[in-house]
Amino acid sequence: MSFLAPLYFLGALAVAGPIIFHLIRRQPRGEVEFSSLMFLDSTPPRLTRRSRLENWPLLLLRCAAILLLAFAFARPFLPISESDSVAGVKQAVVVLIDQSASMKRAGLWDQAKNKAMAILDESDDETLLSVIAFDSEPHSVLSLDESTRLVADTRKTAAREAIDALAPTWFSTDVGKAIRYAADQAALLELGDSENAAATPNNPIASAAIETRIVLLSDLQSGAGIETLQGYEWPSRVWLDVQPLTASTRGNVSLRVMPQRTAADTDDSLREAAGNAVRVQVSQADDGETSTFRLRFNGQDNDAAVVQVPPGQTRFFTVKLPDAAPTDASSDKDKRSRTATLDVFGDRDSFDNTYHFIRPSRVSQQVRFAEMSKTNAPIEASAAARETLSFYARQLPWSDATRHVDFNLTQRDDWTDGLSATETPLVIASGSSAAAANGDAVEQYLSSGGRILVVLDGPVDDATGAAIAALLKAPKLTIGEADAEDYRLISSVDFTSSLIAPLSDPGVNDFSNIRIWKHRQLQGLGDSLAVTLKLDDGSPLLVRRDVVNDSPEVPDGKLWVLATGWQPAQSQFALSTKFVPILLGTLGPNLQLAPESLTIGDALADSSIASEPGFVEIDGETFAVNLEPSESETESFDMDRISGFGAVISSPLARQQEQIAQRALRDVELEAKQGWWQWLILATLGFIAAETLLAAKERPAPQAEA
Repeated sequence: MSFLAPLYFLGALAVAGPIIFHLIRRQPRGEVEFSSLMFLDSTPPRLTRRSRLENWPLLLLRCAAILLLAFAFARPFLPISESDSVAGVKQAVVVLIDQSASMKRAGLWDQAKNKAMAILDESDDETLLSVIAFDSEPHSVLSLDESTRLVADTRKTAAREAIDALAPTWFSTDVGKAIRYAADQAALLELGDSENAAATPNNPIASAAIETRIVLLSDLQSGAGIETLQGYEWPSRVWLDVQPLTASTRGNVSLRVMPQRTAADTDDSLREAAGNAVRVQVSQADDGETSTFRLRFNGQDNDAAVVQVPPGQTRFFTVKLPDAAPTDASSDKDKRSRTATLDVFGDRDSFDNTYHFIRPSRVSQQVRFAEMSKTNAPIEASAAARETLSFYARQLPWSDATRHVDFNLTQRDDWTDGLSATETPLVIASGSSAAAANGDAVEQYLSSGGRILVVLDGPVDDATGAAIAALLKAPKLTIGEADAEDYRLISSVDFTSSLIAPLSDPGVNDFSNIRIWKHRQLQGLGDSLAVTLKLDDGSPLLVRRDVVNDSPEVPDGKLWVLATGWQPAQSQFALSTKFVPILLGTLGPNLQLAPESLTIGDALADSSIASEPGFVEIDGETFAVNLEPSESETESFDMDRISGFGAVISSPLARQQEQIAQRALRDVELEAKQGWWQWLILATLGFIAAETLLAAKERPAPQAEA
């Protein structure tokens, strides 16, 4: 039996009232004087018993009515197992400890271990314990399922040993994935979904509910991933206790060498500096205390630069590379080592102050332009050179900081001979030249990542039409000359295409001012081809075919067909602002350029992953490995981000208060369902009615006055 308001039992003290009144002896109401006794002294009667209870049934009825009334106001109810389950569950604690690279900052790891040990000390022997370490991926060091198989008094020892064996890694942080992993482990234990689900002497989960507390020990750096919690359904009886860790240092500084410039960069000064200087990014957190830092290359005695980076700022600097040393004593002096390491000094947290990179170098490539001359004279010597495709394409700045590109004009029929996607990343062919293409050589070139742009700059005969249909894999393709009465405009643009995407920003996404004087109409393309540009008469202007290769490291081959030429007699395309970025975009990535930097966690050739910064050699090529840039974002994020994804966040004190409130709410609901107080009130009224009838029956009849 339990009571919702036990203080009302104090009202039961009122039961003393009827007892006291029953003990009070009543005195006669009137006195009659006798003349014969008036000269005698009065003597009070001698009582053998000073008080004596009379009329027991009436007294019991009155006491019972008072006790029942107090009992009713105390709101009694019978508890069931559901109302007691809040305190009767088994407890489990999961220590979720961050071991990512940012935990290498001063004081963080010792703080995490001390808090973890304190949590173990606070737990009793019957509590299930688990230790999960995480960086970019969580891994269980001691699982809850393993904890159920241990003798109770050995769980703490096993958990301490698991924590002692941990150390920070170089990997990035994914807090969301770690929380999901820990919550799933707790949910599976609650469901008994484990090989140890049967009842055993050491297994407390077979016959009891489990309440799991996940203790997150992390610096909660803003670069950590949390989005993996989105859409996760948080399990019941599991709650998250977030205990942030604070580094003893302030103002973390990070260093990064920017990648080499690509074909979109047309700055001549940067091309000249290629191989002699690098672009460096230096960032400092908001809580920094200094602004001056020194940059120095590994192995150099002098600083490469002294830079100023205020707190909360990111600055870019161009740093001249030192002369590289020969790879060995027998090497030629011009053969230099390509590896370099740059350090930033002045930051007390050095885990992200070093950057490894490959010294920039330029490779030699070519753009092959196949264009048949309408006369026997070479195109360069033709008087009508300005009316050729190659005249305008030759003017483009094909070279950049990563490669020197030669423009190779050929008028041979066998222009497909010797094509290599690494040495010749792009081929531009006129319609008449495409008719002479070797189909097998073209397919092999495309499958290796090559790119071909076919420009239909004049009327197409049957042989050229058949060759274009074969290249596009569109057997139903027909090509005809469009009506030339008026010009056409571009009315539809596919901005999702990688070729057009750089022109999707407001201010540069207007293609409507390019007039097309003459164009070819393409019909019967089929569903496998993508239309990138379309004219206002509905005919395709730029068509693309993607050639997927088997190697994930090689980009897909591309074949474009442009249904007009860019000479002034054909269109205004060469005179528009879209000509240069689109033509340079067809050049594609530099397949000879080694990755500027691998990041920790990237796959290597031998099925392993990069696990620490430095240099690795893969198939004879040297690659630089660096820290994930997001790991340098060390400012703490708001814990509301975690609760915003549905995680139940609490603390032991708050959880205890929640349990008390939960029990009180359950008791109120249970008492309301049972409704004992109503029946007790009715019983009280019954006793009062019986007391009234009994008191009226035993009251003496009034005497008549003389």
